[in-house]
Amino acid sequence: MFVLQRMMEALDQALSGHGVIRDVILRTEHSLLEDEETREITVYVTATAEEAEQPLATVHLFPLPDGAACEVEAEIAYPGAGEAEAAARLWERARAIVPEVSLTEKRRCLKPGVPAERGVTLDFHFVVEGPETNEANVRCRQALDRFAADLGRLLRL
Repeated sequence: MFVLQRMMEALDQALSGHGVIRDVILRTEHSLLEDEETREITVYVTATAEEAEQPLATVHLFPLPDGAACEVEAEIAYPGAGEAEAAARLWERARAIVPEVSLTEKRRCLKPGVPAERGVTLDFHFVVEGPETNEANVRCRQALDRFAADLGRLLRL
């Protein structure tokens, strides 16, 4: 839990200049079949505090089994970017910011051939060492600062 808490504190500081944290959720799951517990922090971020329809980033922090590192996964949902051409342009612009970003298109139909909902989600992830030593702390802060800046740019596409 200590690594997650330190990562969340560092992420909060890094995101402060690049977006607005809407909500933070800590999930803890305990397996009934195995003596295993998993934890995850989910952070919801938008570019501005406005309530208007805008991209929403969901950032997941997962501690790795060794406890010394954390996986950071970001998913950015873009409302209204469901058309193929708009999605392709969005993905190209996003890849200029984060080359390893992937795109998922979602189409929901209530009747064959009649779309009811379309959506586009960009996602990427990376692993960052926990801030246990001064050197690791500097690397962690640099990685989270770069991530926050990239996320802010992706939210404004």
